[in-house]
Amino acid sequence: MTEREMLDRLHSAVAHAAPSDVDSVLARCGEQKGILDMTQATQKNHKTFRAAPWLAAACLTLVVAGGGVGIYQQAYAVQSTVSLDVNPSVELKLNQKEKVLSARALNSDGEKILEGMDLKGTDVEVAVNALVGSLLKNGYVDELANSILISVEDPNADRGAALQQEISAEVETILDAASVQAAILTQTVQDDAALQAKANEYGISLGKAQLIAAMVAGSDHLTFEDLAGLSVNELNLLATNPKNALPDTVQASGKASDSAYIGAEAAKKAAYQHAGVSAGQAQWTEIDFDYENGVMVYEVEFTANGVEYDYDVNAATGAIVKYSSEGGQASGGVNQNQGNAQSGKDSRAEAAKAAALKHAGLSESKVTLLRTEREWDDGVLEYQVDFVCGGVEYDYEIDGATGAVRSAEQERLDMDDADDADDADDDDGPAPNAAGYIGAEKAKAAALKHAGVAAANAYDVSVDSELDEKVPCYEVDFKCGDLEYEYSIDASTGAVLSHHSEQDN
Repeated sequence: MTEREMLDRLHSAVAHAAPSDVDSVLARCGEQKGILDMTQATQKNHKTFRAAPWLAAACLTLVVAGGGVGIYQQAYAVQSTVSLDVNPSVELKLNQKEKVLSARALNSDGEKILEGMDLKGTDVEVAVNALVGSLLKNGYVDELANSILISVEDPNADRGAALQQEISAEVETILDAASVQAAILTQTVQDDAALQAKANEYGISLGKAQLIAAMVAGSDHLTFEDLAGLSVNELNLLATNPKNALPDTVQASGKASDSAYIGAEAAKKAAYQHAGVSAGQAQWTEIDFDYENGVMVYEVEFTANGVEYDYDVNAATGAIVKYSSEGGQASGGVNQNQGNAQSGKDSRAEAAKAAALKHAGLSESKVTLLRTEREWDDGVLEYQVDFVCGGVEYDYEIDGATGAVRSAEQERLDMDDADDADDADDDDGPAPNAAGYIGAEKAKAAALKHAGVAAANAYDVSVDSELDEKVPCYEVDFKCGDLEYEYSIDASTGAVLSHHSEQDN
């Protein structure tokens, strides 16, 4: 019940309880002088009592108007909304006295953090202490990922800023006691219906949605979908790149941990090796975190022998995600203006394909389902070359530096396998890899990764093969929380062709 509704009801009660003959009542009150005769009092007792409901209602009105509503608001009305995001997202509703009215998990990881907790009625400091303790206990915050986003929504700007600082100091104290050097991002947020809908769609807080939207607005290549599934620590690392800087509305303290990644030196080494230049030849330019093709990368830029190189190196594995060179003849067989690993023509991949075909004694025109993929094995570049000819599947591993055949396998396909390569309607489905397709499990993994959903949290998962389409694909459907997801995954590359999510009613 709102304050206005409460007052309306009280005024209605007064109107119905008050006597209609006010003048008569006042006249009777005026006759009472000196010591009241008890006989008269007894005779008029029933008249006096007529005024009791009116007096009681009037008194109740005064109490409510004079502070009753204020007391109610202090105890039960939501004054502030506080959210904590790591990868788990948790939201607290606070009253005016900074006591918790409710605690809500916004995603499955948040549910794990809140498990077994009843924070209602506790001071915000106690609640924050419990939540951060649970984050530490469950391994969401440690020396590998030390960033936490604190967002405060409060109609009173000064109060919101003070609460923001208060919680930030409390979190820093808790993590310091746990020997974790915290990296804390804090911000105030404002109610935004469109952004809230976006937050609900991805199972994150309004605060995290606001941070992502600001980073996307300042970037020339990042999208909301790209960043929604990332942890706050990954977002914080991305923000170290001047191209993805945090907005001015976000206050940052501490340094985001990069201990989960290979490190800048290893990234440079991988780029130098791929370019075919030595560390001595390379003139150091710049290295920053970025996000490309669904992975965290080191963006490495350097020059060597008059050639400018630009590399994206997988931050977790050291694999080359994208590269380009410009400005003369590059060493190591990389041509001027080479392009990148995704869209440009890779001369080493072409050489690997030629080496595999030569080893098999076949020409490219004689084979089908030819596929070449670049991989890194313990820091060594190699190419996987697969193709089919005469009912036989060929699998090759080619050394990326020398072009030598590292391994070669052949497997004869049975009739069902051969038929499945062309017909998606067979009951037994496509033969994994035989037709050059990634298979249902990899398609499912690609969809879950794009959605930012752990396999353990997905349910009602189904994968349907649509290999007779113009672009062969897998249709992947699953649910997580209260959302239903639909994905179309390229059967050959694993790329996301289309996706959709909606509230599961």
